[in-house]
Amino acid sequence: MDEKENALPPDNFQEDPEPVIAHRTSPTNLGLYLLSATVARDFGWIGALDMAERLEATLDTMSRLRRFRGHFFNWYDTRTLEPLDPVYVSTVDSGNLAGHLIAMAQACRELLQRPLFGPELLEGIRDALQLVLDAEERAEPARTQTVTEAHLRKAAEAMEGALEEAPTSLPEWVRRLEELEAQAENLLDVARTLSSEADEGSRSEVLAWSKRVRDCVASHARDVDAALLLEAVDASEQAESSLDHQLSALALRAEQMVQAMDFRFLFDSSRKLFSIGYRVADGTLDPSCY
Repeated sequence: MDEKENALPPDNFQEDPEPVIAHRTSPTNLGLYLLSATVARDFGWIGALDMAERLEATLDTMSRLRRFRGHFFNWYDTRTLEPLDPVYVSTVDSGNLAGHLIAMAQACRELLQRPLFGPELLEGIRDALQLVLDAEERAEPARTQTVTEAHLRKAAEAMEGALEEAPTSLPEWVRRLEELEAQAENLLDVARTLSSEADEGSRSEVLAWSKRVRDCVASHARDVDAALLLEAVDASEQAESSLDHQLSALALRAEQMVQAMDFRFLFDSSRKLFSIGYRVADGTLDPSCY
């Protein structure tokens, strides 16, 4: 997901016989991505600011997509944002998206009510670190004598020691994340050296996950920096934090998208069932029902 995809999740990615991205997305894809971003924060894989920015970027694009009675169409081109023919409103896709938007809104509001820093941050970093070690077990032995697999394991063990017990105050979190940032950079340096002297691709996974460890720590460090900035403001001048405002706004936008979806025209009152969808081109409900 990048600027070329307009912060929309491509439907799928195939590896064989050659790497290809499917440049299309559906309402279900959108909902699952929004929920994935909030869950990534719950697991400590990304920080709250990064989560909010991801959600905001995708909702911004979604607000520009053409809709029918509040419903997103079955498929969109992720690069042009145009609906794909035949233009169709899928009841199940809309239902999936509505449920995911409601859950996302609740997750944002819940985050406002609980501490920003907790043990899940360290658990998330530990997850990324474990993926480095798992990838190292599968990698071919290094040919370099300057840096060995033992150096990588030693760097990982140093990080593990700093992930044991969660800090209980903001100053302690500052010190712990500064320590982890230095250790993550050391781990990445070792992984880079091993990768540069190995056969092409044989250690790319170790390097990729080492970068994710660094990114995970940096994401939480952003939240700490923002908290320090807010704490430095005089109490009498303190307003709602930028993050609090952003989370509240995201929850509201998600709920407004749900409320805009008119499901009444999709309901077959004679059968007391929902049609599976609506064919926009000829203005008719699909004869099949749920």
